[in-house]
Amino acid sequence: MSTVSPSSALLLVHLRSVALATQATAVVLAAFVLHMPLPLAADALILGLPAAMNAAAWWQARRGVEPSAWQLTAQLALDVVGLTAFLYLNGGYANPFASLFLLPLAVAATVLPMRHTAGLTALVVAGYTLVMFAYRPLPHYHGSLGDSFDLHLLGMWLSLVAAALIIAVFVARLATALRTREAHLARLRESALRSEQLASLGALAAGTAHELGTPLSTMAVLVGELRAQAPADQREDLTLLAQQIDRCRTVLTRNLTATGQDRAEGAGRQAVDAWLAALLDGWQQTRPGTRLRQTLAGEGTPPPVVADDTLRQALCNLLDNAADTGSVVELSAHWDRQALTIEVGDRGDGIAHALSPRLGQPFVTDKPRGLGLGVYLAHNVIERLGGRLAIGARDGGGTLAQVWLPLTGLAA
Repeated sequence: MSTVSPSSALLLVHLRSVALATQATAVVLAAFVLHMPLPLAADALILGLPAAMNAAAWWQARRGVEPSAWQLTAQLALDVVGLTAFLYLNGGYANPFASLFLLPLAVAATVLPMRHTAGLTALVVAGYTLVMFAYRPLPHYHGSLGDSFDLHLLGMWLSLVAAALIIAVFVARLATALRTREAHLARLRESALRSEQLASLGALAAGTAHELGTPLSTMAVLVGELRAQAPADQREDLTLLAQQIDRCRTVLTRNLTATGQDRAEGAGRQAVDAWLAALLDGWQQTRPGTRLRQTLAGEGTPPPVVADDTLRQALCNLLDNAADTGSVVELSAHWDRQALTIEVGDRGDGIAHALSPRLGQPFVTDKPRGLGLGVYLAHNVIERLGGRLAIGARDGGGTLAQVWLPLTGLAA
């Protein structure tokens, strides 16, 4: 069942309030200023019932309850019936406020499905047709404002101004609220699509990790044999190669055994500076030829965090991208009571201008042998934790990746 957003329902409450206030003001002026004999008790009842319904709708909207399309259609139908009864007692179709029949239709056309709008249209036509042939005529008026016809023309002008203002202000705001909701739904659909892509990448990564296990084991055996037979001047390089192979096997084993359970089961509670230092030390082992300059500082005692392995991988991806430029990698981290801010910079060639708008999408990269997944995965991991990632040009040349993470997202 389709629903209407609380903001749209609240705007309808305001619109109905203005319409009811306009009718009540007209009755008061006619009865007590122009001294026209009107059925005040019946008018009060007819205007009071929609006012009570409006109060209930306001209470629902303030609580954030989304009314269904049928509920909103019923409310608008009661508005039409109430206006028909009001016009029946106050001059019928000759009453200048008969133009208020158009307001429920304007709302329906904005927020309701076509079949609901068609039903309300039929009800409006039936109500207007009824008050053309059956109504209580208004008494004739002769006074300082002219005769009844002059008063009718004045009333037509007032009703047109009121209807125009209501439509221009409130219905326009309804349309704006609808566009905002559509944009929100579009973001949700995009998020769902990213989740599906991540799930596919995860399955592919697990399969790839499983397939790589055998060749890495073979390479480890061969490197061990070569190191035993190699001259002394080559053993250092072969030792480094063996360490890198062991690290690859460790990473693959960790990824294959990951269960996706709560982060607290896979990582201990650490001070943020200790966690960052361990992360950078582990990354430096994979890139021993890269110079890393790091600054870790913050306000007061470093707050404790429980960060999952996906965040470690995301930050390592950003460090790898900076290291691939061949320049010195600079990392600065700063924390306060609310958030952790990390900046990773390099002095490489920067990001191509044509690539910037699409940066962060899967398989978008300017690296000859890159897959374009590092920034994409980093974006998703950081957003999942409630943070933000911004990548752009760095003053003086190069690229700067800025990460903002709320400490609530890193808490146990």
